[in-house]
Amino acid sequence: MDRAARLWPALLLAACGGSPASAPATVRELGALGHPAVVTARDGGASVSVRGRTLWLFDDTLMTVTGADGFSYRSATAGWADGASLTLDEPLDAAGAPFQLLPFTDAELAYNRAGGPNERFALWPGSAIESPDGAFVFFGYLKVHPGALNYEGLGAGVATLAPGSTVATRLPDLLFAPPVPGFSVGAVVADGFVHLYACDPSGTLDSDCRVARAPAAEPTTTAAWTVWDGAAWNADLTKGAPVLHGAPGDLSVSWNDHLGAYLAVSSAIFSDDVVFHTAPRPEGPWSDARPLFVGARHEGTTNYAAKEHPELATDGGRSLLVTYAHPLGGFDEDVRVATPTLP
Repeated sequence: MDRAARLWPALLLAACGGSPASAPATVRELGALGHPAVVTARDGGASVSVRGRTLWLFDDTLMTVTGADGFSYRSATAGWADGASLTLDEPLDAAGAPFQLLPFTDAELAYNRAGGPNERFALWPGSAIESPDGAFVFFGYLKVHPGALNYEGLGAGVATLAPGSTVATRLPDLLFAPPVPGFSVGAVVADGFVHLYACDPSGTLDSDCRVARAPAAEPTTTAAWTVWDGAAWNADLTKGAPVLHGAPGDLSVSWNDHLGAYLAVSSAIFSDDVVFHTAPRPEGPWSDARPLFVGARHEGTTNYAAKEHPELATDGGRSLLVTYAHPLGGFDEDVRVATPTLP
């Protein structure tokens, strides 16, 4: 859904679904996150604080120029900002295009040149944590096929990124490969472990999210990961039990001091609504979704990919900073920023 409603078809999807009851938070819209003038659309928008600066991660990115590598689009880009500034530092290549954050292999590049953008490999950064040398970036690995929402999940991996850089180094082996879910979103460190979520469609307008964890000091080793099976952490990564329902492919998870609980923020499915869940632990039990706020509307489209940025929260977690992908019709799209304030 949300992770499956990526940029190319998402820009063409009509909104559907209604709004839940009135939101419990007051909200202020700050506008769109900055981007280079050549960028017309992008989505995703995960972030993490690294050495006191904010690293922003984006998925599909459309451009008005052809980059030095011969592509007029990217499946992953990044930028850096000072704190909550909406102005990002994004280096550009010799053709004036932002760099591909997660480099493709030669074989992947050849495949994408032959069939892209409708038939291609994609590398979508889902979330990140700070590392001793910069950041660990967790990403989904998949093939995009022609047609709306037509994706083939190939697993999830991890890359390392140095402070200030917008080109990461992919580890050669995937962390997770089918039939293991592609854990890459919602990264949160708790009790010395990094937790990642995978949210996959479970039926019409619903999804199941599962959670895996590994020691925060060794998240690049598959053998270090376990999944919550409903009763314990299990080394069989195919045994994960659903822990949260309704987050359409993408979400954020963080500890919130104001609530005294873990907070998961996501879009509602095919809706402009942004919702939240709470839990005492990353594995749950998670509450049902509750309304947070309604994002800006644009006729004929629907928002998606909402997430909170806990490193930019204020007032002890009462005032949140949330982004969401906001299609504007055609092939234009912003990542919008809002600051909902909890009661």
